[in-house]
Amino acid sequence: MRQLLLRQSLFLPLAALLLPMLLALGAPGYSSLTQQVSELQLLDHPVADLMRVAPVVCGMSILLFSLGAWLVEPSRFVFTAVTSWAVAANFISAGIFVTGTPLHGLYGVGFFIPLVPACFAAESGLGRGVLRISLAVAVVSMAYTWLNFSGCDPMRGLSQRLAIVVIMGWYSFASYQLLKTMRLAGESVTNPVSDAEPRAFGGGHTQRARSGHAGLWRPISGVHPTLKPAPPPGRMTFNSRSCA
Repeated sequence: MRQLLLRQSLFLPLAALLLPMLLALGAPGYSSLTQQVSELQLLDHPVADLMRVAPVVCGMSILLFSLGAWLVEPSRFVFTAVTSWAVAANFISAGIFVTGTPLHGLYGVGFFIPLVPACFAAESGLGRGVLRISLAVAVVSMAYTWLNFSGCDPMRGLSQRLAIVVIMGWYSFASYQLLKTMRLAGESVTNPVSDAEPRAFGGGHTQRARSGHAGLWRPISGVHPTLKPAPPPGRMTFNSRSCA
């Protein structure tokens, strides 16, 4: 169930919005450089109907992603799930209600978009690489949100399309990372290993998380299993030959 929910978000959020973006290139009287994708809904063109469906599909996919992430480890991905629900509501309402009304985007609930990768970075613990990529996407999302609402963007169509690729592409990245973590956890169950093993996930030695049911891997610090621990303090060891 969890794997199915995460696998669909490997491609569906991005693909749902890429299709009308590509078809818009041939729409008469429409500029992909200066007009946003939601303005396709106002055209007398078949792509207008597609632009009503695509945001709903994208929003439902993000909603399923949030459920899949939460099911991986409910105590860990609470804020990632909650912020994803808000983002899903933003896209679903953008498809149901035509641009130009306050309900299109549900009164600006799209401000939650940068919070999803930021919360994932704080909650996942999947290594420095995942942390940096997620935080970078959060910053890019926030910068685009400011640019969009400030009205300082002369190429708002182009900037929106670039932001869509980055933001929706992050859901593919996050889904892949969660699926990889679940696969590694499954391998550790079928092939038992020691508590501190040299297999790295996000750098350093790792051990399996025993508090969550999903078996996520967390970086730990510890003694390599091949090294012998030092004797406890206050206990001396003597060489019998030195006493002769």
